[in-house]
Amino acid sequence: MNEEKYYEFVDLYKNPDHKGKLKDFDFKAEEYSSSCGDVFTVYLKMENGKVKDATFEGNGCIISTVSISKTCGDIVGKTPEEIKKMSLGEIKKIVGVDEISLSRIKCATIGLDTIKEALRNDLSK
Repeated sequence: MNEEKYYEFVDLYKNPDHKGKLKDFDFKAEEYSSSCGDVFTVYLKMENGKVKDATFEGNGCIISTVSISKTCGDIVGKTPEEIKKMSLGEIKKIVGVDEISLSRIKCATIGLDTIKEALRNDLSK
């Protein structure tokens, strides 16, 4: 990772986008990584079958925090079907890295995993 990308990550870790609880949300889920202690709650608001807003609360390492922050921004405007198809490859593109070490894959994907879990927890039913 180059120095510029490193400082971008540090800034986003300290001041993540999309952090906070939505007052009005349709989907919610919490995920915990027992391997490193990261814990996040995701809130999703839907409109016309697409994500209108996505936010999160919680704490984690720099990789998980940057990943969930960027992923919350990326999924706005997407349908649940599009999100359910997302994988580690998309996370790498969203975060802007070519490689993620095996020991950090869970860190990179905990945000997406939490979002997918939230989509299974429709609170309007």
